[in-house]
Amino acid sequence: MILALEPTVQVSLITAGGTVIVTLLGIAAEFLRRQAKAISEVAGHAQEARDQVANTHSTNLRDDLDAVAYRIDRVLALQERHTEEIGALRQDIAHERRERLAVSERLDDHVAATT
Repeated sequence: MILALEPTVQVSLITAGGTVIVTLLGIAAEFLRRQAKAISEVAGHAQEARDQVANTHSTNLRDDLDAVAYRIDRVLALQERHTEEIGALRQDIAHERRERLAVSERLDDHVAATT
């Protein structure tokens, strides 16, 4: 049994269906437009980040930083060694001063005893 619909009902169903389809297409188009805008914004940020970290010479940025860190470590090690050497020199100078003062005191005592 086939249901036959009145022509006015058929026209109303087709119109309502068309309206629903056009509305869904409009919603999909707006969604796609927003997505394209968001993707474009992310791409712009990614390009800015790439421009900030792009290396304009023949060596890799990470290798350059590793080399700088290695050199800083060497400088710090040499500075520590120099600090130790300076401490040893201060001890030597203090010892020499004590000996010089002791000799000077003995000389003063000797001069005072002979006069």
